[in-house]
Amino acid sequence: MTTPRTNFLAIVQTLAAYVAVPVALVYPFGFVALFLQFMRYFGLEFYTSWYAVSLVHRMVVIGQGATILIVALIGSVLFSGMVGRILLWYDDRTGVDRFVPRATVVSLTLVSLIALVLYVLYSRILAAGRVSWLGIAGSQSNECRDNAMRHQLNLWPDSLGPAAVFVLGILLGGLLIYGAHFEFSQRSSADEWRNSMAEARLRGVPDFFSRLWSLTRSTVGFFIRGVTQKWILPGLTVAYIFCVAASLWLAWSTPAFMPYVNFGFTSAVSDVQPVPEESSGEPEQGLFYTKEPPSQPTSDRFLSHADGHWHFLHRGKSPAGTREYRVISLQEGEVSYARVVDATVKARVAPYPWEDPSTTDLKPCAKFHW
Repeated sequence: MTTPRTNFLAIVQTLAAYVAVPVALVYPFGFVALFLQFMRYFGLEFYTSWYAVSLVHRMVVIGQGATILIVALIGSVLFSGMVGRILLWYDDRTGVDRFVPRATVVSLTLVSLIALVLYVLYSRILAAGRVSWLGIAGSQSNECRDNAMRHQLNLWPDSLGPAAVFVLGILLGGLLIYGAHFEFSQRSSADEWRNSMAEARLRGVPDFFSRLWSLTRSTVGFFIRGVTQKWILPGLTVAYIFCVAASLWLAWSTPAFMPYVNFGFTSAVSDVQPVPEESSGEPEQGLFYTKEPPSQPTSDRFLSHADGHWHFLHRGKSPAGTREYRVISLQEGEVSYARVVDATVKARVAPYPWEDPSTTDLKPCAKFHW
């Protein structure tokens, strides 16, 4: 009765640790992800970007981190365990594990391609903001080329780059799992070693899909035994690290689709007139606008409402005529109402480069555009 209880406790403690790691990473990762997006998408400098993210509501930051990171971390654990299992074929005729070159190469190639495709699809759905065919297939933008590249998630390098890092991580993690299990087999007794593989036998080499199903089913038992015997942990840690790196790259590449906000002003505020930008040659001063825009805004990105202030990013024009974002805070007394709406960007995901027309076929932008 003692052994099962000990094994069960080891499994629970290890799984709790691997669940606690992504939970602990969610907020700091979400903060860094938004920081990278604000720098790249809104063109803010380092300190301004850091300050702008600090104004974002905590739950929004947590949601950003969970959306990008959690699914990828779970996938890295499962796929690296599967790779380690592939490298440890078990021969039920001789009772030993052996390396089958042809079967191993085919299986590793298959698992790598599946992981690559799934990560690319996940990145496109993430950028689209919903599970939809439009997010997977992409849609053509009606903007000029540079603006379209900025507002959309492109297949290369935005999706394929992080996906390649993710696949590299699961392959290295699986290789470490294989090496750790080999060391375990060298220092353990024959019975312990056989028990580490006995419940995960693959009988012969069935057809393609049957073999994949058998591998998936055996990986579960393989993972549990690796956790209890500790030889799977270094490989999973490496897969975690590469997954975080891939997720940061994906966050950098994904446009920062913050929701829009527009305001109705009190009469006292509406009476104040801004200094026209054309008259001074300097960036606009005073209010950025003095009345409610006639339609859904495209210039104000909502950050948060806290401490009696509305915080948002306002898109203005620099003296050179280029786009420029600024952090704006309005007191509640200056606003009669505020309306937060979705960032309804029609083409968030670029079409595949082999489609006609693709993003690269769009006309180039003017020298200065905003």
